[in-house]
Amino acid sequence: MPQPHSRVQSVMPLPKITFVRQRFSRFGGGELILDRTISALARKGVSLSIVAREWEPRKGVEFLRCDPPRMPRSSRDSRFAKAACLLLEKMPSALVQSHERLSCCDIYRAGDGVHAAYLAHRAKSLGFIRRLFQNISPYHRDVVRLECEMFASARLKAVIVNSQMVADEIVAHFEFPRERIHFIPNGIELSKFDAGAMAALREVSRKKLGIAAGKKILVIIGSGYERKGVAQTLQALALSKSGAMLLVIGHEKRQSRYEGLAERLGIRNDIVFLGKQENVIPFLAVADAMILPSVYDPFPSAALEALASGLPVVTSETCGARDIAREIDSGLVRDANDVAGLAQAISIALKLCENPETAKRARAIAARFDMDQMVQKMLSLYETLEKRKS
Repeated sequence: MPQPHSRVQSVMPLPKITFVRQRFSRFGGGELILDRTISALARKGVSLSIVAREWEPRKGVEFLRCDPPRMPRSSRDSRFAKAACLLLEKMPSALVQSHERLSCCDIYRAGDGVHAAYLAHRAKSLGFIRRLFQNISPYHRDVVRLECEMFASARLKAVIVNSQMVADEIVAHFEFPRERIHFIPNGIELSKFDAGAMAALREVSRKKLGIAAGKKILVIIGSGYERKGVAQTLQALALSKSGAMLLVIGHEKRQSRYEGLAERLGIRNDIVFLGKQENVIPFLAVADAMILPSVYDPFPSAALEALASGLPVVTSETCGARDIAREIDSGLVRDANDVAGLAQAISIALKLCENPETAKRARAIAARFDMDQMVQKMLSLYETLEKRKS
């Protein structure tokens, strides 16, 4: 898979770049990566616009509202795609990078992964009735159709992936040419995770949360508890008999179900549901390890932030962060539904965190994912595509 050079000296002006994303949420990983990308490119003087239903204003970025009816949900994505493409017809010279499934984009960033792959992985954890409803769901069928149309589009020149897992899925599901898939990992602001500052914050935050000295802490971060594997995490924690506390961060409409599960498992007193948190750094500072056994996750930035905080990460085979988690210890990666295996992985992680070398190795891995490097790779790709047009 071709990888753009990490440093670029631009030799020709870049075209106006138009990004497409339905909506912005401060708590959405994909949206935050896009927001950071746009802000970084704007600082470099690139002409930018964003097509979206809603967006928070950014200096130097033109916002183009595209907000067709949102109901019914079953065809919401199709309506947005149609409206966005009509709007983009008025911008023939722009280089369009979509974070949604559109047949009218030049670049697609597959930050949400492959929907068909997600459905296949999710089906493994569903009972017969829920699996049946998934198979006949008009919404899922609509998204899969949009995905197929996009990868078959003659306009699509490049696909950006943030993990090897997603690249392999795109080739397998759509026979898309691998040479047009570009691996550009998520970037994070490493300066926010200075080891000394995190150590000081750890003491302050543990006192604020009332955590007893010596208590081991696990953290799981991500909205949508089913997809993030919160149920499996609770079951594995109970089975591990580690006595560790779990901090659960992220939005979930049915949180009471997970509270009830923790109660039935006899670990409710060790589970703290914190809901949405705009700043997760204090919670990473108090943690000893992260667990994220996602049913499907292209590449969660939360895993990178955990490594930057010096934490080992327990994750799943269906998470794009599996490769970097294995660099710490291969036992940290398990099947998302293997509760016994996840319990073993928790024990491994809690043992690893006692060794100062683990934090050094984790931070060294995270250092490869600096935000500036991500932006440079994006600029390199844009320049390459512009040269091909001229």
